[in-house]
Amino acid sequence: MNDELQLKQIFVKNIDEKIDGVVKASDDSKIADEVREYVLTNEIQTNLEQFLDTYNDPTADYTNGVWISGFFGSGKSHLLKILSHILGDAPTQHSTDDNNREPITRTEVIDNMKAKARQAENHELEGLLDANLRIPAMSLLFNIDSISQKGSKTALMDAFIRVFDDARGYYGANKYVAKLERDLDNNGCLEQFKTEFERLANKPWSKGRAQAAFSGSKIDQAFTAATGNEARDILKDYQKQYNPTIADFADDVRDWLQRQPDNFRLIFLVDEVGQFIGTDIDRMLNLQTVTEELFSRTNGRVWVIVTSQEDIDAVVGDRTVRQGLDFTKIKGRFAINLKLSSADAIEVIQKRLLLKTEQGEAETEELWRKHHDELDALFTFQGGGNTRQFRDTNKFGSKEDFTAIYPLINYEFALFQAAMRGMSSAGFFEGQHRSVGERSLLATISSALVDYKDKPVGTLVPFSALYEGVSGTIQSTVNHRINQAPRELDAQPCRYALPLLKALLLVKHVEGFTANVRNLRILILDRFDENIPELEQHIRDTLDTLERQNYVHRTGDVYEYLTNDEQAIENEIKNVDVEDRQIRSRIGKIISGDILGSPQVNYGQGRQKIPFRYGLSIDGIAQSTQRPITLNIITPMDSAERDAKILQSAGIRDELRVILDDNPLLLRDIYTLERTEKYLKLHANEQGARKRIIDNKRDDLARMQVGLKATLSKALSAATLAYNGATLETTAREDAASVVTEGLQTLIGRLYTNLGMVDGLAYSEKDLPVVLADADANADSATLAETDSVRNGLDLPAQEVCDYVTGEIRKDLTPTVRSIVQHFEGVPYGWPLADTLACLCHLYGAERIHLVLDGSRVPRTDVVKYLTNQKKTESMGVAIPKSYDSGKLKELRGFAGDYLGLTAGKLPADAEEMAQSIKNGLNAEITRIEALRNANGRFAFVAQLDEPVRRLRAVASMPDDWILESFPTESEEINTDRLLDDKEEIIDPILKVLNGVQRGTLVSGLDWITTNDSNFTLASAKIQKERDEVRAIADDPMLFRGNKVNLFNTRLTVLKEHLEAWIGEEREHALEVVQTVRGNIIGIDSYRNAREDAQHNALHTLEGAASKINDAKYIADIRQTADTVKGNLYLALVNRLDAARQQAEVQPDAVAVHDGPVVSTESVESGDTEPKHVDVSVEPTAQPVNRNIRVTPPRPKPMLVTENDVDEFLDEYRHELIAAIRAGKRILL
Repeated sequence: MNDELQLKQIFVKNIDEKIDGVVKASDDSKIADEVREYVLTNEIQTNLEQFLDTYNDPTADYTNGVWISGFFGSGKSHLLKILSHILGDAPTQHSTDDNNREPITRTEVIDNMKAKARQAENHELEGLLDANLRIPAMSLLFNIDSISQKGSKTALMDAFIRVFDDARGYYGANKYVAKLERDLDNNGCLEQFKTEFERLANKPWSKGRAQAAFSGSKIDQAFTAATGNEARDILKDYQKQYNPTIADFADDVRDWLQRQPDNFRLIFLVDEVGQFIGTDIDRMLNLQTVTEELFSRTNGRVWVIVTSQEDIDAVVGDRTVRQGLDFTKIKGRFAINLKLSSADAIEVIQKRLLLKTEQGEAETEELWRKHHDELDALFTFQGGGNTRQFRDTNKFGSKEDFTAIYPLINYEFALFQAAMRGMSSAGFFEGQHRSVGERSLLATISSALVDYKDKPVGTLVPFSALYEGVSGTIQSTVNHRINQAPRELDAQPCRYALPLLKALLLVKHVEGFTANVRNLRILILDRFDENIPELEQHIRDTLDTLERQNYVHRTGDVYEYLTNDEQAIENEIKNVDVEDRQIRSRIGKIISGDILGSPQVNYGQGRQKIPFRYGLSIDGIAQSTQRPITLNIITPMDSAERDAKILQSAGIRDELRVILDDNPLLLRDIYTLERTEKYLKLHANEQGARKRIIDNKRDDLARMQVGLKATLSKALSAATLAYNGATLETTAREDAASVVTEGLQTLIGRLYTNLGMVDGLAYSEKDLPVVLADADANADSATLAETDSVRNGLDLPAQEVCDYVTGEIRKDLTPTVRSIVQHFEGVPYGWPLADTLACLCHLYGAERIHLVLDGSRVPRTDVVKYLTNQKKTESMGVAIPKSYDSGKLKELRGFAGDYLGLTAGKLPADAEEMAQSIKNGLNAEITRIEALRNANGRFAFVAQLDEPVRRLRAVASMPDDWILESFPTESEEINTDRLLDDKEEIIDPILKVLNGVQRGTLVSGLDWITTNDSNFTLASAKIQKERDEVRAIADDPMLFRGNKVNLFNTRLTVLKEHLEAWIGEEREHALEVVQTVRGNIIGIDSYRNAREDAQHNALHTLEGAASKINDAKYIADIRQTADTVKGNLYLALVNRLDAARQQAEVQPDAVAVHDGPVVSTESVESGDTEPKHVDVSVEPTAQPVNRNIRVTPPRPKPMLVTENDVDEFLDEYRHELIAAIRAGKRILL
């Protein structure tokens, strides 16, 4: 390789020739050069064929919209400008170009393009270009962003109107003035108007219309003179009245085209419409409407061709998702999509700039052979999961790719395009350069080649060198620090500082690029034979300087360029005051929250893992709740030497000291994070340009936290562990959590020397009921697996617990469950909570301890529930049980079995629990007896239970000690023997009567006597005496003894027989009365002369009376029924029979009412069981003649004493009887 050969010597073209980086739609001064230098790439040929094939076809009437898309610098604007000259003529003739040449014509442009197509052997495109020339048209090319009115809702339509007005010679800058001109022109008055205005204003109309607002009166006068119509404030009228719609504009275009040749077309070519539309939905819809209206109203003679960074699918699709709107019409209108890819731009650069001579080819190929194995290692970016490589992976590293693009590297093209998009979005560019599409990638590469032209072959044009091509378009507030760096930095740092700053600025807003040291080295690498480790160290040192001097900001290992505004905010952040305690607190939060997690470490293996919680300190200052063991992180803030920090741990057996290595970047990162967070809180409401920077800082904050977590984690894994004055070695070295865990496990093993006492135990709270049951001395069977071994395993630690409890009691202290747990959690035990509780259950089950809560023993059933209740354990005391006389306990157990039926298996082994069980049983017995007594209060003998119940209640109310010590002795008035005697002599016999058939005998007998009270009242004195004797037996208070209940039943049976016999006699007498009345009725004329149904009803009534007498249980009812039959019923029946003879339609049940009360047949027949001493009158439905009556004997005197009294009585009685007969009555006797 020729070391003297310079880069400029390997290219075919002179790289010193300037390539303009801006293609201006409105400037045709360089059009000839632009056409000549235009590279007709394969992709552009394909696009032109697709478009012209449709455009040239007069039958293709489905669209009139073309959407040209491409990334930054892809040549969209250049293609659009070439198309404007291919498709039509410019509206006006231009002046000569920069070289005083006549402007190039449409024919010349097409001939040039045809030649390029022919050179590429694309004859189809050549033919399409030739055919296109035969279609007359006018092209209107404009950059919409530069001529549109900002903030106007009709900005897009107004821009179209303006360029169309300009093309026709009207004043498009003011649509009202243009409308005035158009109206004057249409009426043939425009030229005269111009003449009159120039005469009045002393200046031509071409100058005056630009200041129309100041020439209102002269415009009015000129208008009047030209048209003959008086005008006043004519322009104001236009402003009020002229509000064109899109349809109006399309109609204006149509009218103009009608004055042109039949096949004449109009083409609107709109540059950067995508950027103009942005996210404005209205503008997008306006574009669709303008294109649609122009198509429909002109029969497809108007075309709209636009450029955008995004293709139509991306623009429409994105908005469809976000706004849910239907943009299918827009896609349909812009049916022709021409896309320019990065490959196309690179092809242009290769052909226009990088095409090499034969010698250049040879030198480049030799360079590739020497270094191709290094390319991947040298130019592969590293970072997170979203890191991009920005290179064509299909070509990178190949000889063809390397030789075609040398001295650049494959990645630089895509990365630079991404950089320009990011900088444009961030608003880094000045005025007219704000649009990404206006800057040419071609011009940027050309500028970099010029800068490196004198470098020897083997030199690389690094990515940072591309900065110079766009530096002139960047706002000064953005690149001011780069311009200042040569004056502010020393020469040595400046050597690397400038390329680093330029590269950092370019990639500042590139997604997927991580600006770490390695990746920045790739961006500034300018030769192959560089010492890479040494270069990266230089970069690291330079970046450290730039960070300290506020040129860049670092987040972890990622660097960011600072603009002026960002630098100002960065200075403000660095000046925020933070205290050391805040830094230590931040370290503590990151370590505990993000790296180590829960402050707990497990000790042991398998199920026997014991969790230990630890406290966290930073430099000896507690950051959490203090625990028996402490993790103390010693940071570089502690200025002591490492050996001194280790010795400081001597004698501190409950602390693991983790000593971090000195790392100034670590502390700087933590201070930066704390200051940034505090600053953001203070400036939460910032507005203006600073707001965006502060918002970005919030995003940085999250990244800083992630980076700091990684840095701290790495520092912990590499830290020195110290315990009790010596260092600890761990097998784990990579993972911070594993290192700390292993160190704490070593501490636990050395600190808790009695932890081995529970070795092999692995209890949980759910095991406690089983431990309690298996520890019971009286338990018949074990429920825990390998119970004997479990009991043996608990014997030693349980004895330790028992000894501790005994010792506390001897000190007159009352140990609680909580204090015991805390004691055995502490040094030197470290027992788990469940193991200590298992020991307590084991002791309780073996009756070696008692649990006391609120002065009362905790029953066995509640032991586990209360032991696992933290609040209860704080106040639940632990006591050693009291000893009692075994003989008395034996007697008590016998009493419990005899009196309460509590066998040994049902009684607790614990004496006090047994006493409580006995008292509970006695209370249950009291409740049962009292319930029976209250339910049987009618029996006099139940009062005998009162005294035994009183004694039971007295025993049940006694304390446990009395039950255990005094109750089983004979010295007490109330003792076990007395209660057993009560049970045998009183309680059991009474309960036997009340719970057996004897109670039923008593209840039914007494109820029978009560039911027959009315019968006994009318019975003889003898029967009443028998009743009283039976009742006396039932009222005997000692009825439950002997055979008295049976005697009651025997005497009751005899009484029942005597009473029933007497009732039977009364019933026979009453039935005889009924039979007599029946005979009397049958024998009288009234019966014989009555209808048959009346006869039947009369006899049925009497049968009912007889049935009632047979069914009656009470003497009173029997007697009353007999009296009714022979009295009122007899008379009523006779009258009813008479009525049946005299009236054919008398109801059969009608009973006449005569002197005195009668009884209805219903009452006679009802058979009521209770006596009814009530008179019931029966109303007949037919009213018979009351011929049958009874004549009551007169009572002139209370008694007959003399014969005269008899005579007087008989005379009066005879007088009444004769009077009744004379009245037609018949007298019943």
